[in-house]
Amino acid sequence: MADRPNVLLITTDQHRGSAIGADPASPRDAHGDPLVHTPTLDSLVGEGAMFTRAYTPAPSSIPARRCLWTGRRPANVDATTYHGRPWTFEPTLAGLLREAGYRTRLTGKTHAIPAGNRIGFEETVLHAGLSGREDDYSRWLAREREGADEIGHGVGRNSWDARPWHLDEQAHPTVWTTDRAIEFLDDRDPTRPFFHYVSYVRPHQPYDPPRAAWEHYDGREIPDPPVGDWARGIYGDRVPAYPSTNAWLADLPREVVHRARVGYYGSVTHVDRQIGRLLRAADLENTLVIFASDHGDMLGDHGLWRKTFAYEGSARVPLIVRPPDRVERPRGREVPRPVGLEDLLPTILEAAGVEVPGSVDGRSLWPLMEGDAEWRSHYHGEHGPTYDPKTGTQFLVSEDAKYVWHPTTGDELLFDLADDPLETRNLAGERSEELPTWRDRLVDRLAGRPEGFTDGDRLLPVEAGEAWNPTGSS
Repeated sequence: MADRPNVLLITTDQHRGSAIGADPASPRDAHGDPLVHTPTLDSLVGEGAMFTRAYTPAPSSIPARRCLWTGRRPANVDATTYHGRPWTFEPTLAGLLREAGYRTRLTGKTHAIPAGNRIGFEETVLHAGLSGREDDYSRWLAREREGADEIGHGVGRNSWDARPWHLDEQAHPTVWTTDRAIEFLDDRDPTRPFFHYVSYVRPHQPYDPPRAAWEHYDGREIPDPPVGDWARGIYGDRVPAYPSTNAWLADLPREVVHRARVGYYGSVTHVDRQIGRLLRAADLENTLVIFASDHGDMLGDHGLWRKTFAYEGSARVPLIVRPPDRVERPRGREVPRPVGLEDLLPTILEAAGVEVPGSVDGRSLWPLMEGDAEWRSHYHGEHGPTYDPKTGTQFLVSEDAKYVWHPTTGDELLFDLADDPLETRNLAGERSEELPTWRDRLVDRLAGRPEGFTDGDRLLPVEAGEAWNPTGSS
């Protein structure tokens, strides 16, 4: 047991894969330098590996986290869309490590169903980040700041509106989560290995970083969101004249979009600084550090907001793996192979010397970190219709291309991610000879599914009915 590494798994919520300064697709400022200021995460890249083609299997919190905890694909854990049915699966990553002798602790967000589900952790200290639900953070805030409310500033939890944090920085949930996590590291039993999951709610809305992080971007030139040549044809007839503040589709004034991006990137930078505090308190000599997110944020790309979409802003996530200092492994590596959140469970179990259950769909990432290895040629992600019946999606992504299919409309999109990482050009018509190969790959993935996506030979449009049902807000 003494040789087993500690495991520190850090996740953010709704963090775009490109919202790290070290990422090759990170937006650039007027000088051509990375716009996003994430020195802590950048340093982790130099000390480990960054997976530049990492994707969520289902781009919203509940299904993505179910896949992370089980190492399984969405269809295998009733997680192809956002819904509130109880989680009944086992085993989980935390449960397996607990059985192997690890002390398991979660600090921050679970988004498990029901709310009291500990998904295998011995102890949890929660900031749920959900309206109308009390948690450890909300009780602490009300007690320490005379009845203060996290969203007392009036900006909603799914809003494109943005403003600086309304209380002192020490009261911000990102700081609170870090404080509670450091307390665990300071008080733990050093003779027992730990698995500590630190789960930040930000940069998920509200876009409300403390003023210092807001001012880092306020007044700077930030690239406008890309708008694909395909977007109006797919979504144009549904753009509301007066969108609600939690709209998933909106043609907003340029300054409003700019402020949203100031708030979002400010939140990313604020989280990065707090992760720096956390890592300074950790024993990096014997601790495996993994950083990831459950899904991204469209942030106005193609007129879209929030998540659940197959496009890069929503579907691609950051993923960094930093081995313990005592372990001799390659450092500073960029890995462009297509990987997903279900690959984290076998990666962590291998490092801990724990057998991987046969039910697991994911694969350990260690061979990719150490050099070339046989690997999947493409990765499959999906999400059922959420905001309206036409928003369900299926996608496949390789190292340099992505195929998107909308089952309720039959729309197909093909993107060259190497030449067009912002997905502004749909090449489905121009490269129609490539479509049969992508369709066949998706047929293989979807064969036998109850939604009726395929008859085994071809893709079939489906209605957003009982088998693939719209389920409301996420």
